Parts: sequence; C-alpha cells; structure tokens
Amino acid sequence: MKAVKEKKIKRRGIPKELIYEMRYGRPIYYRDYDKVLSGELPLEAVTGSSKLQWFIIYLIYSYLLKNLDSSKYIIATNEAGFQFAPKTWRNLDIAIFDKKKILKEGLNERYAKTPPEVV
Repeated sequence: MKAVKEKKIKRRGIPKELIYEMRYGRPIYYRDYDKVLSGELPLEAVTGSSKLQWFIIYLIYSYLLKNLDSSKYIIATNEAGFQFAPKTWRNLDIAIFDKKKILKEGLNERYAKTPPEVV
C-alpha cells in the first residue's frame, strides 16, 4: 500500500495593512476589509481618509495651532499610534500630548505610551 500524503492547506491571513487597531492582541479591521479581500475594492479605498474627514481634521488642527501653548503641548496627527495596554493600540486622528511627558518617553519608531490629554 502506498502511503497517502496529506496536503496541508495553507490559509492566507488577512494582510496587516487591513488592521486598523489592536485590542488585547485581536485585530480590528478597517470597515469593508472583506471587500478588499474579495477584490471588490482596492486597499486604498478602505484605508484612506475621505475629503470630509481630512478637511475636518485640517480645521481642528488649524484651530489648535493658533490657540494652544506650543511650549506646553504637542499636537499629534496622521493616525498617531497610542499603545495603552499590551497588544492593544489605537490610531488617533488628532491628539494633544503634554510636551514634557511625551518627550520624556523619547522619540523613536514605537507607538506612544504616554496618554494624551485630549483625543
């Protein structure tokens, strides 16, 4: 008798580019990520900001630049990463950090661990 070789079916995981945030090690995917996987939408269609979203962010950011004391606060934009627990992070469109606290943490390629004052 010939030995029957079992074929291992390799499952394709969901690309990390479709993960918006992590919650206790479990991914939270962008809305409509399944449409990207099925080929209905390109990746950019679910990960980018709409014109309305970026315009609102622009207005808020402009206001904050004019009205916040830049010696005390840093304004983070562009989906700034904030890790608040192990394997848990959020992307913040706009966040205001205490300048001394966030700089004490150091500037590096990791997500901020210092909680923002306002998001």
